[in-house]
Amino acid sequence: MTEDPLHDDERLAALAGLFPSGPFSRDVLDELAPQGWDTCSLKAVFHPSIDQVYEEAVRMHRNIESFRGDDSTAEPSPPPTRDEIAADHRDEPVEPLREAGELLARCLWDVVSDNHEVISPDGSELDFGSFRASGAVIAEWCNQHTPKLRLAQETVRYYDYMDFYMGTIWVASRADLTPVYEFIFRRLHQSAFDWRYHFPRLMLVDMRPLIESLKEDKKPEWEDYSPEAALEKEREQEQHDREVAEACERLDAAHEDAVEEARRRPPPDTVRAYRSVYSRLPEGWPP
Repeated sequence: MTEDPLHDDERLAALAGLFPSGPFSRDVLDELAPQGWDTCSLKAVFHPSIDQVYEEAVRMHRNIESFRGDDSTAEPSPPPTRDEIAADHRDEPVEPLREAGELLARCLWDVVSDNHEVISPDGSELDFGSFRASGAVIAEWCNQHTPKLRLAQETVRYYDYMDFYMGTIWVASRADLTPVYEFIFRRLHQSAFDWRYHFPRLMLVDMRPLIESLKEDKKPEWEDYSPEAALEKEREQEQHDREVAEACERLDAAHEDAVEEARRRPPPDTVRAYRSVYSRLPEGWPP
């Protein structure tokens, strides 16, 4: 759980109200896969094809290589081959209740966290906390309902925040997750909740004030005062201020470019699902 147990109770109560039978239940499975999990496209999230795993491995390899930089002296490593992926590929037994429930929980993180806002019927925000805290609440919610998996003779495990941290970021390309988001928004709408979208944005935090306040045996400014050292420190701070300002300008420019690009593209799956249920776009979209 998080460091805010009182709010955790409120968050867990909200999830219990939205999904009374919990994530690992027949009604969740029937809602996501009315024709059965075996024929449902969402099953690919947990049982991807060899080609899907290969494409993900190549994409990850490219991302890692891109961090090396042009001035790297090390030889670039070759990308994985499809034959290598196929040799290591092992499909796990299908467990419909667990898989449908875990997928619901991951998609929940995409809705209630990721800087978005859930608005309660009274107009207040139902704050699920930080990325980590919201993952911990969802994990606790899942842990409360794992006995149902035991009864269904499916794998029972203990969940922690890392199971849901960043939601579906690693599996979103395996299937169209819009039906899961629509299910979540239907439950929110039925309980008179609303949702506010926030476009992702990177921010820069200057940690110097905090670092200075945490320094041990900090002496008074007048003790051991040196005009030369003070002048040098002032120059260093000015240089640091310029670097921070330049970095902020680059982030702002990158954000503006990302917003323009997003406006040219179709809305994200969460926004499309919201519009399907509420018959309007959420506040915050377009960005």
